[in-house]
Amino acid sequence: MRTLRSGFLYLLVAVIMFVIAVVAGVFSIYAAFFLSLSNPFTPMRPMTFAGALIILILLLLVSIVILLYAIFGKIRPGMRQLSEVDSGFRICYTGTTLMIVASFIAVVGLIIAAAVLASPMPSFTPPLTALWILMLALVVILVGGIIGLVGNILTFVVGAFKLHSRYQNILYLVAGILFVVDILMMFLGLGGILSAVGYILMYIALSDSINKLSTAAATPAQT
Repeated sequence: MRTLRSGFLYLLVAVIMFVIAVVAGVFSIYAAFFLSLSNPFTPMRPMTFAGALIILILLLLVSIVILLYAIFGKIRPGMRQLSEVDSGFRICYTGTTLMIVASFIAVVGLIIAAAVLASPMPSFTPPLTALWILMLALVVILVGGIIGLVGNILTFVVGAFKLHSRYQNILYLVAGILFVVDILMMFLGLGGILSAVGYILMYIALSDSINKLSTAAATPAQT
């Protein structure tokens, strides 16, 4: 469970890095824009905006790397360990597998889309070929997103409810509900905030469960 707990800690770090990336990137772009407006006789410097975009991209890449490590380096092994103790957690481990599959599918779709957009249009005959290939890439990305969503539900939502059922900590139940609501809000473009709160609750609940298990394991040795 310690591995699983550290996974949620890394997820929180990834969320914080993402927020920092967005805030720093937007601030840098606006600062460069208003700096150019402060002196209308001075032409806007593309390098200033390029530097701001580079900062944004680098911070986003860092947050993505931490996110992937949290899920596949910590959450996945943690669910595997739980499945060895309770077979009911196998479905949660399967969820992490689906997330891996979804990642590969999405990457393939992005590569196809990037190849189409980067290629000169005259090279396609007939002209609509590029559009069809781009639509195919979008479908591939959509399929990856759906598989990833299912994996997310199995890993986090089902995982939180199963942890509540096994360890009877109300924080697991609250976190699971927050994950469900956040998924629904995602379709409205408002997702992310409740999941971050859910990660915090999961970390607290896992810490409590670890302490109780450690205490229970040490009690017989003291008698």
